[in-house]
Amino acid sequence: MLCGAKPRGVLQQRVLPVESLGEMAMITKMDYGLELTNNSKVGWAFSLPRTETCINATALCKRLCYGNGVRYQTVGQKAKRQRNFRTSQFLLAEGGPELLSENLSMLVEQARPRDWLTAKITGTQTAIPFTLRVHDVGDFYEPNYVQAWAMTAKKHSECKFWFYTRSFVDLDVFAELTKLAALPNCQGWLSVDSENYEQAILSLCKAPAGIWKLALLQDRDLHSGVIPAFESLEMELDIVSFPHHRNGRHAEPVRHDLLTLCPAAMGNLALTSQKDSLRPCQTCAFCLP
Repeated sequence: MLCGAKPRGVLQQRVLPVESLGEMAMITKMDYGLELTNNSKVGWAFSLPRTETCINATALCKRLCYGNGVRYQTVGQKAKRQRNFRTSQFLLAEGGPELLSENLSMLVEQARPRDWLTAKITGTQTAIPFTLRVHDVGDFYEPNYVQAWAMTAKKHSECKFWFYTRSFVDLDVFAELTKLAALPNCQGWLSVDSENYEQAILSLCKAPAGIWKLALLQDRDLHSGVIPAFESLEMELDIVSFPHHRNGRHAEPVRHDLLTLCPAAMGNLALTSQKDSLRPCQTCAFCLP
């Protein structure tokens, strides 16, 4: 039984189609549980299905999304994302953000470095940082869901959380996201591309200063208005740029003093799947709080 869930008798089992019937056949509504992803670039991450949660994805984002990559398209990875979403919805319906947060907290504890307890007792640093990327695939999709993550981050102040989001169009969702991003152990990035940069900058300017940073998904034909829009901002602001890459190749990077190129996207940091090894994002740490 999920942590804190109230017994409600036996749920009637019925079969639901998910994403690709040809690949996954069908899964059952009774399949619940939250699970992290061991990501070779970021380390531990939580994933959700894009179709249900990327509420403000642009056409460009959908086309270039890293979630289109082969490693994200396996039957197991798709099933995990659907199960995470289904479970999150169930917990929110049963007990609101408090119940979901209680279960998310167990995931955070699973992400602790193996020497975390020893380091805490001796007052030393862990071999690798205690971090969690919220959504290597997927996004924040409703206020209650964001609130659950804020509760979780407050409870685990020793963990560094970071996320990129396009969910800044819905005012209620963005208001909660700004509260989450304002926490000292969280860093939020507004995901910007050639199609949504004006809306992102508008949202940035409406939020309290110093909370949000910008993450640029740079396609091969970056809109000519993007860089001038960045230059017009009258504030000090970190902007990380991710030249689109796939199969070891990336778009020719736009170079500008305002932009910090992601070293992993540029191929300067090697990916690793070993759980107790530093990942590129942990090594660089530019995007972390």
